[in-house]
Amino acid sequence: MEYKIESERLIRQPYVAIRTTVRIDRIGEVMGPLYGELFGWLGEEGLAPAGMPWARYLAVGPDECEMELGAPLSVEAVGNVRVIGGVIPACDVVKVLHVGPYDQLGAAYGAMADWMRAHGAQAAGAMWEVYLTDPMQEPDPAKWQTLVYAPISRAEPHDSTAMTTSAGAETKP
Repeated sequence: MEYKIESERLIRQPYVAIRTTVRIDRIGEVMGPLYGELFGWLGEEGLAPAGMPWARYLAVGPDECEMELGAPLSVEAVGNVRVIGGVIPACDVVKVLHVGPYDQLGAAYGAMADWMRAHGAQAAGAMWEVYLTDPMQEPDPAKWQTLVYAPISRAEPHDSTAMTTSAGAETKP
């Protein structure tokens, strides 16, 4: 699959999320119920998401990861014991659109790593995935769209760039 890697500056983004630690092999089975809980809480609070749901990977080990399953908001919110309110600070990111099953997202992460090496950038925080397709609405995994974001720091000044990696992505240094 070809990946077009882009860099941009994101604005500060309030969110709410549920944080959990889960075995890597169980991520898919826990996401649905946790999103149900999160969106139920949003409904109870009269809050509407300001975009698509996401998962942010705070720490990843060989067998398990700590992650947040969240939704962006247009205003800051205070959660409860289970739902946390937070803000993703304004930051430079690289992003890539992956089309296909979630178990093939590793190629998108590899393409982003290639871009960072080529542009002298380093990961500068937790990466996240924005799920543009709801698997309950689109049952064909080949059509699922996921935006993958990685905050970065780099020595070169910010500009919006694109690159095709050895995995087949477009390049514009």
